[in-house]
Amino acid sequence: MRQPCERRDLRFAALPVAARVYVAGVFIAGAVAAATFLPTHINRPILFSVLLVVGYLTSTWKVNLPLPLANGSTLSVSYAADLMSLLVVGPEQAMVVAMTGAWAQCARLPKRGYPFYRTIFSVAAVALTMRAVAVTYTWLNGTPAPASLADLAKPLVGVIAVYFVINTGLVALAIALATRQWMWPIWRDNFLWSAPSFIVAGFAGALAAIVVAHGDYWLAVLLVAPVYLTYRTYRVFLGRIEDEQRHAAETRGLHREAVDALSLAQTAERALASEKERLAVTLRSVGDGVIAADTAGVVRVFNRAAEILTGWTHDEACGRPLDDVFHNLDADTRERLENSIPVAAAPDNPLGVARSAVLVCRDGRELPIQEVCAPLRDGDGHVIGLVLAFRDASDAIRIQEERTKASKLESLGLLAGGIAHDFNNILTAILGNISLARHTGLDEETDDALVAAEEACVRARQLTQQLLTFAKGGAPIKKSVGIDRIVMESIRMALSGATASWIADIDPALWAVHADEGQLIQVFNNVIINAKQAMPHGGRIGVKAENLSEPEDRWEFGLRVKAGPYVRVSIADEGVGISADDLPRIFDPYFSTKPTGTGLGLATSRSIVKNHGGYIAVESEVGRGTIIQVCLPASLAKRRDEQPDTHLTTTTGSGRLLVLDDEQPIRRLAIRLLGALGYEATAVSTGSAAIEQYTRAREEGRPFDLVLLDLTIPGELGGSEVLQVLKTIDPDVKAIVVSGYAGDNVLANYRDYGFKAVVTKPFTIDELSATLIEVANTHV
Repeated sequence: MRQPCERRDLRFAALPVAARVYVAGVFIAGAVAAATFLPTHINRPILFSVLLVVGYLTSTWKVNLPLPLANGSTLSVSYAADLMSLLVVGPEQAMVVAMTGAWAQCARLPKRGYPFYRTIFSVAAVALTMRAVAVTYTWLNGTPAPASLADLAKPLVGVIAVYFVINTGLVALAIALATRQWMWPIWRDNFLWSAPSFIVAGFAGALAAIVVAHGDYWLAVLLVAPVYLTYRTYRVFLGRIEDEQRHAAETRGLHREAVDALSLAQTAERALASEKERLAVTLRSVGDGVIAADTAGVVRVFNRAAEILTGWTHDEACGRPLDDVFHNLDADTRERLENSIPVAAAPDNPLGVARSAVLVCRDGRELPIQEVCAPLRDGDGHVIGLVLAFRDASDAIRIQEERTKASKLESLGLLAGGIAHDFNNILTAILGNISLARHTGLDEETDDALVAAEEACVRARQLTQQLLTFAKGGAPIKKSVGIDRIVMESIRMALSGATASWIADIDPALWAVHADEGQLIQVFNNVIINAKQAMPHGGRIGVKAENLSEPEDRWEFGLRVKAGPYVRVSIADEGVGISADDLPRIFDPYFSTKPTGTGLGLATSRSIVKNHGGYIAVESEVGRGTIIQVCLPASLAKRRDEQPDTHLTTTTGSGRLLVLDDEQPIRRLAIRLLGALGYEATAVSTGSAAIEQYTRAREEGRPFDLVLLDLTIPGELGGSEVLQVLKTIDPDVKAIVVSGYAGDNVLANYRDYGFKAVVTKPFTIDELSATLIEVANTHV
């Protein structure tokens, strides 16, 4: 983003003092940044020359932004060349490429000329931006000539964000100081929307750098295509904005012509017929309702849109008092609003009064509207009446409500994730110490009590997994599970304390499924709760689980059904049923037939089932109930009994283990548990400490046999980052990921990240022991 040209006096001397001081400060800071960071020699001069040309050319691929605060503001895709230069020739040479591109964008074929100081400002702003980008890239452990996107992911996101925020922020602050406005609305309204172009161009530049690093220079040329496509997309998009602005200007012109026509109609008798016809045509073409009244408050003009919105016809409304046909209320107080010439012609509102209101239609319906009440004046400026322009605001209000609802749900998800994460750490300490106590050997009565406590902790773990599923979504963590136990647990959980009764028919030879147990519990809970709510006065819910073979591929409610074995769980209620009109929409987000419903239960369930490769079928009839069938691909492998084993089957081992966890109680517990299992354990709280301990142990000839890494370490390197460093030290490192929460897919796809196994918090000593033995016996 480069410096825009204001639709005002652009001379430097005409700027406010604060703006001039700020621009001068950017000049000086940019000059210092350039002078202290420009290269003293050129590495790979041919590649550097090519990048200069690419930066220059992509800077000329620019679009002029038709924004209300700018005249000649431009957006280009040259950031792709800037980032590519940073990665393949280094930050110093990249600054030269970026500054050249900034100059080309401002000086090459501008839409309209503007003072030279603004070109210098743009170049200085880019110099400061590239200096910050270089620092960010180094801080995020970015490497020159990266080999893959996996190594570049975190630094790439960081430098794109820094480039976008600093470059657009410098320009937005200059506009704010020059126009004496707040910076945030200017940046939000005029710059935030351009973030996708930075993301696409940055990704293309990074990918080109990787291709060049592998020596595939000609393949890098192909990456010009997405950059050019981004440029063309924004040209089309901004062309539409210009068309819309032109249409808005034309509409305002039509409105002014209508006011002029009404004024002339009072004084020019001979032109009355032609002006009246012109006014009628104009008002018919306006999409807003327009009502005009004379000084006595009698309606004289009533267009087609006003007829539709109020319910009054033109012939019925004209000649009546305005208050009879236009009944508007204050949206907050419900008091009648005053529509009079004194209100419309108030000195503090020269353009009229704009307000939100509730329109009471002729048939009693209430409609939210946006209205403007303005005075009508003749050629001498005398008020001869007033005009009301209003439009239906229902869609705008609905969109705002949906945005608010989505924001609240996102906040709730973050809260749920944080609670579940902290609760998992607490449960880990409780469950681990219970397991450790049982391991020491106790009398039978005490051991039975600890078994009950351990089982309660396992059930609590399942609840936290549901919270995490709601909070993070994403890929399921699958394992072979039995549907019968999950279904029965969901029934007991969803119908606890309910007036509805239930009956279950479960095939004893039911196949297993490969699924995420916590997510399946959430699916069945949602469906059973819906069935319960459909019977507010009680009834019976029938649950049937059976094996099913689909003979051929087909579609069901938008989900692909592949031929093969499935496990089908049917949940039937005796409730009110679903109408034929509503049935196709029941899986739409936010659609609900219940007054207090959020419309997310079935939408979430459908998403989870889809991620498991299954489908959902629905049968319903109004007044006769609903049957929802959840079908999941079957795993024909031998089923395992997944009930918690209350008998100790701990296997001891030997070796040195390194544990990374930021919670001190978890570190203490890990050392005690591992000590009880025969291992020598060292626990650290930070990723850097883990790397230091691992390196020192290898140098001393006492290497660690296994490392257990927590994924989330606030303010430090997490487990994934630590493992990448350890692999450079020891390619044969064996690592286990230990976590109760993660915002990515590491737990679901841990092998893709280099881990050998996963231990989910909270865990028992038996689960920990089994995982350690399994990993210890695996060959690298």
